[in-house]
Amino acid sequence: MSKGKRPTAKSVPQGARSARTREAAGIPDRLTPRREFTPSEPQNKVVVLFSRIDLDGPWCLTKINQGAHRALLKRVKGFESMTVQEIFARGDGTGKDYALPDLPSKAALERLRELEYDDRDQISRLRIDGPGRLYGFRERERFYVLWWDPEHEIWPSKKKHT
Repeated sequence: MSKGKRPTAKSVPQGARSARTREAAGIPDRLTPRREFTPSEPQNKVVVLFSRIDLDGPWCLTKINQGAHRALLKRVKGFESMTVQEIFARGDGTGKDYALPDLPSKAALERLRELEYDDRDQISRLRIDGPGRLYGFRERERFYVLWWDPEHEIWPSKKKHT
């Protein structure tokens, strides 16, 4: 560079320029969020995943009405603050595991065969409200949603109004 000439903006690396600008303005290099999305709290919190959802079957979640959808999201949000033991081992019916060969719905068994999920040992469910249930597969703290069953068609209850 010739004597007396100042470097152009292009010669200063972008990251260095923005770091100096942040420093001059009193802005820290890294902001700390008020709440973490993945806190380092107790382990085994349930994580609800929709990567295995059946979009084409008779119990597709896209058939849910707006009120039930809101209730479902609120309930799932609550589940994600709970441990596997709090949901599945309490005995209050919040979460339950069923042996897949015992599934009473022939239509559900056939759909599992079509999806190639019939090789599983069990299917699990989360009670959302009244008769509304989410069915899926549980692997440790992960619950993979498969079906939305608003009318107890997959595993009918022997009790009334549940």
